[in-house]
Parts: sequence; structure tokens; C-alpha cells
Amino acid sequence: MATHVISRRIQNIIQFIYDYPNTSKAKILEFLTDKDFLISSRTLERDIERIRSDFGLEIVYTKEHNGYYIDEEKSVKVQSFFKFLEITTIADIFSESLINSNKILNFVSFDDSKNFKRIENLKPILIAISQNRKIRFTHENFAMNTFKQYEITPLLLKEFENRWYVIGIPEGMEEIRTFGIDRITELNLGKLSKLKRSLYKSQLEGFENIIGLDFQNNKPINVRILVDGLHIKYMESLPIHHSQVIHSKNDKGQYFVDFFLVPNYEFITQILKIGDEAVVLEPMELKEKIKQTLKNTFDRY
Repeated sequence: MATHVISRRIQNIIQFIYDYPNTSKAKILEFLTDKDFLISSRTLERDIERIRSDFGLEIVYTKEHNGYYIDEEKSVKVQSFFKFLEITTIADIFSESLINSNKILNFVSFDDSKNFKRIENLKPILIAISQNRKIRFTHENFAMNTFKQYEITPLLLKEFENRWYVIGIPEGMEEIRTFGIDRITELNLGKLSKLKRSLYKSQLEGFENIIGLDFQNNKPINVRILVDGLHIKYMESLPIHHSQVIHSKNDKGQYFVDFFLVPNYEFITQILKIGDEAVVLEPMELKEKIKQTLKNTFDRY
């Protein structure tokens, strides 16, 4: 990415084209005018070209619809980009608000994140990943109550439930490992790594098939659940997994919802959160596992 700064106008263009694919240039300009960005057709074309070159989003014009859309197959990881865009947008809003009034935080309620430490580790890890360098650090194991030094080649930063993790290959190993950023101390950039990221593509892709961090080498499977209509809008606005597909409702007002993933612990937890508004239909093995979990919970009471 050629710049770390994304102007508010560029953000609006990207979001509008993503939300309304095949939208015309006139519609984009009209939308920008409503947002107080009065620009010419030529300036819009330059903005779109900058989005392609700087951010890796392939915005394509199609004569058939006389409009623009984002070609996700030829772009960077689009969902990750929009998560990044969300973070930067929120940061911009709060920065502007704090400048205008130091009381703004009185009107905002955050989840309790005071225990999240060492966010400063993100920057050197990102530098190491982009420059293919190793990092050295001490990592605390909460379960074992031990501290151990590692040297790894970092490959990926992953966020899950408001916590950040670095995924990489420890020196002398071939399997990827995950380390919590908040448990890392004494972090230092190391020498250039000889490891090729492409060799670990299949392992990294494994994270696409799961929720969270419970990485498994199992292959993804088809999962079908039946969800009451009351809860389905929540799943539409915040999908459990990117593979989620919601089908039309039946005569009882319920919806079949399909997934293609590895049903790990985090996925089961998400299903249990829905409570009695959802039931697993397939596969039978997963259904029985959830039934046993519910039985064990009931027995404890």
C-alpha cells in the first residue's frame, strides 16, 4: 500500500462502489456531492486509478451496466481491507471529535480492554512481515505460567475478539504457531529470513476455514443449521463466518443457514450463543457433540 493515509473522500468512493456494485459515475458523483465532496468527473477517474494502484482494489468499469464494481478475485483480501477501513474511519472520527471536545469520551462506551497490553508490538511485527525479517521475543504461556524466548519468521497478523495475534514459523520448525501480542515482551527485529511465504500458503489458508485461532489441519465440511426468523437479521448484519449462506424462510418462518468450514471450538461457541433459536441439522456428528455439551452444562446446574 503506497500510503498509510486514506482520505475521507477515497473512503467514501470505495464504500459506495462496494455497497452498490455496477453503480454509474453520475451516481458516485451525486453521492459524493451529498457528502460535501464536489469533484469533477476527471478527478473521480484519478481517484479510482489511485485506489487501484495504492490499495490493490481492482475497480472495474463495465459497459453492460454503465457502472463500476470491485473485482474481488483480482483485488487484495477485500474483507480484510474493509476491516482496516473501518478501523481507520473510527480512528479519524474519534480524533476529530477529541480535537473539538475533550468530553467526547463521556458519550462513548467501549468494551473493557484495559487488560490488552503491548499494542506497540504491532508496528515492528508489520515491518518484519513486509520486509521478510525475523523477530525475537519472550512469550508468556498463560496455561503453563512459563516464559520462553522465540525467534520466528512472522507471516500474518490476525485479530480475534479484540485481541491481536502474530502467526509465524519458529526457528527450526515447519509448522506455523500463533502468539498473543499481549503476551510478547522484549521484541526485537532480526535478520532477513530465508523462508518463503509461498511454502506456507496452504497452512495460512487454513485460517480461512475456521473461526478464531483454533487452527486444525482438518478439511472444511458442510454444516447446516436451522435458525428462527427473530435471530436471522443479526446473522445478516454480522455473519458468523464468511462462508455463511442464508436461504429463504420456510412456512414456519425459519431459515436454513449453510456454512463451509472446520467446526472448531469457536464455531460451536457461536452456535451455542444463539441458544434455542437455532439447531444444528448436519452433520450428525456435530449435532450430537452440541447436544452432549448442552447436557453436560445442564448437569452442572
